[in-house]
Amino acid sequence: MIQVTGKAWCGVILIAAILAWLAPAYAEDKSDKSLLDVLRQKQVLTQQDYERLKSSELTPAQRSALIDVLRDKGILTKDEAAKLESAAPPVPVAASAAEKAAAAESQASLLAKLPKWLSYITPFGDIRLRDEGFYQEGAVARNRGRFRARIGLTVNASDEISGTVRLATGDPNDPISTNQSFQNTFTRKSINLDWAYLTLKPGKTFGLEPGWVTVTAGKFGLTNYRTSELVWDDDVSPEGATETLNLVDQRAGVLRGLRVNAFQWTVNEVSNGADPWMGGGQVVSDAAFGTLATATVGFADYNYQNLNEVARTFLSPYTGSAPFTANSSQNTSLVNSNDVVLSAKDANGHQKILRYASGYNILNWTGELNSPDPLGLGVPAGLFGDVAYNSQADGRNVGCYVGAGIGNAGRDWYHNVLTNQGDWGLSYTYARVEKDAVLSIFSFSDIDQFSTAPAKGASSRPTQNGSTNLMAHILRLDYLVLPNLQLTAKAYVENVLDRRISNAALTGNPTLLRTQLDAMLRF
Repeated sequence: MIQVTGKAWCGVILIAAILAWLAPAYAEDKSDKSLLDVLRQKQVLTQQDYERLKSSELTPAQRSALIDVLRDKGILTKDEAAKLESAAPPVPVAASAAEKAAAAESQASLLAKLPKWLSYITPFGDIRLRDEGFYQEGAVARNRGRFRARIGLTVNASDEISGTVRLATGDPNDPISTNQSFQNTFTRKSINLDWAYLTLKPGKTFGLEPGWVTVTAGKFGLTNYRTSELVWDDDVSPEGATETLNLVDQRAGVLRGLRVNAFQWTVNEVSNGADPWMGGGQVVSDAAFGTLATATVGFADYNYQNLNEVARTFLSPYTGSAPFTANSSQNTSLVNSNDVVLSAKDANGHQKILRYASGYNILNWTGELNSPDPLGLGVPAGLFGDVAYNSQADGRNVGCYVGAGIGNAGRDWYHNVLTNQGDWGLSYTYARVEKDAVLSIFSFSDIDQFSTAPAKGASSRPTQNGSTNLMAHILRLDYLVLPNLQLTAKAYVENVLDRRISNAALTGNPTLLRTQLDAMLRF
């Protein structure tokens, strides 16, 4: 029988109490999405248009007239237009010419006193608190507190070149998590260099149209299109280079966007041999079907070279010739559930990893279909999916995440990023990942643990680590309770696909319930 600890119930009750207390207080202040947000969601505005226009201001009369025109052209429904009109800001009292001049002079004087380099810098970051529970029949319920902190700076030296640096918490040896647990007697936590990269957007200096090509090089966040964490965990920070070509970016017609991504990512550097690396590409297309729906589809190929060196160096507990010696390069923070080939046992019964059982050329289809109001409730909803096929594995080489979402996010339901206070989102994801479908050391970190009762005569529970050879149901609820403060509740119901081929000697297959309660502040 699954037992829930008192700490877990306290966390659930606390979150529920906060929601119940704050919801009435902000009910009257809740406003609909801004006009620009609605137009971006409908893909009337591109992302570049949105960024360019969001700092502009319309007078109330101009805003009202624009809403009327968009309603008459069928871009906005009557309900959407009415909500936007009701959310319009009050008409300000006009300032006198003298007051405007004095305000402008004061602002100019203040800016003149600031160092010029401050105008080049944009800070960003987030802090997330998490209460996490693990509940499984036959096991003691486990509950832990965690946090994540990330802070970065982007320096825009010009319209064509910028540099970004970000620091993050987490285990520096774990590429798929920046979380830290509340543990170890209040000791200090690690801060690591998470990003350090340059972004080149060649324009008039190179005789190119601005925005047509982007080159990113260094250590950076994921730039490929994804609807889940099937292939890449959100916390992975690749090293190398990525190029993006924007071939189509328009506001009219069915085809709204077409871009091509190319990847050259170095997995490790080897001084006396070939380097493990990943080369790949992705094509992404955006489409709009009038005001009824929008769609984004992508196809990618991620091809790994010389990956067996990673298995031998970082995954194997032993190295050398028999009798084997302990491998000082082993990274125990890497989670592997892929199939590997082992050596024969030495005189001490030890085995070392020789290589992966298969190569990894991952073909990845991903996409989403969204509608501003498919259910007639005035709320956006959509479907999404992510499929991976490892063409270099002989079997057990397919993985998929599929799901549906509803709420104010409007798209990307797996992540449910909300923008306006009072926004909410709800999504469901079904995940099924076979043993060698994707590379587990870079895949989703939150479904990477599964244990069973100890074998007869043993004291410890055998545990499968890694995000493959698993199936899971994921339910997610989000609410933006304050500006930039998002509350999230997630539940994972997990089982191993085939315990006979697990890297752990599992004795059964009981269901694991994993819960997460998050509070995240973005800035």
